[in-house]
Amino acid sequence: MKNDKIRKLEIAVVLLFVFFALLIMIGRRFLNKEEEPPQEIIEENEPVIDYSKIEVISGKYYYEDDNFSSSFGIDVSEFQDDIDWKKVKEDGVEFVYLRIGRRGATTGLIYEDGKFLQNYEGVKQNGLKLGVYFFSQAKDEAEALEEAAWVKEHLKGKQIDLPIVYDCEEVILEDEPSRLDGIEKEQHTKNTIAFLEDMKKSGYDVMVYTYLYWADTYYDMEQISKYPIWFAQYDTEVPKLDWPISIWQYSNQGTINGINEPTDLNVMFIRKNDRSE
Repeated sequence: MKNDKIRKLEIAVVLLFVFFALLIMIGRRFLNKEEEPPQEIIEENEPVIDYSKIEVISGKYYYEDDNFSSSFGIDVSEFQDDIDWKKVKEDGVEFVYLRIGRRGATTGLIYEDGKFLQNYEGVKQNGLKLGVYFFSQAKDEAEALEEAAWVKEHLKGKQIDLPIVYDCEEVILEDEPSRLDGIEKEQHTKNTIAFLEDMKKSGYDVMVYTYLYWADTYYDMEQISKYPIWFAQYDTEVPKLDWPISIWQYSNQGTINGINEPTDLNVMFIRKNDRSE
């Protein structure tokens, strides 16, 4: 009788041990269960411009593919003097960028472009797409924000169609240093972002104007490339920038009817689903 009780007890202990062992194993598997790796999301590559498809007609660049079309345009300032905008439109120009103002490279003062108001009226009267750019010589973010505030103030009561452009460039002076001498890449990048973000907060679309030397030397392009880029490079079939561009300024010696001075020529690349008639 005693042996039967012992055997039953032993069996019960073994079963109990097995039960708890199974319980522990199940618990460990539950707690340490490896989550299935998330399904890889493969995003389609951004469409790129195939520059070999650019067509040149009378010195004007045009582009067409499955994703993009183009628009031909110019940018001007007081250096182009008086302009006959009717003739400009008749010459095939579709969009115009006007310099609205600039900061002096030595004085640091902000000036309105001497022909801005006259050019603004002429462009609007002739139904051309219009954008403005500001030539910056900002030393820090506070000055960049001052420039943004100045631009917004001078755009009151005016209508533009295209993004506002921040244009900071090297100014080489013969007799005295530029106020930007010694300003490093990090600061120029911060200044640009400060201007653009302030404009965006006010509801404007924005863009950065640059060229290869400035992009390589004074911009952190990983940050700047988050904004549309207007890129200047002349005498080349392909703009040599590693980031996508929205406008290519391909000449600064263009000839346009109605303008007596050499003029910057530009091709704007437009996503077909973004083009508004």
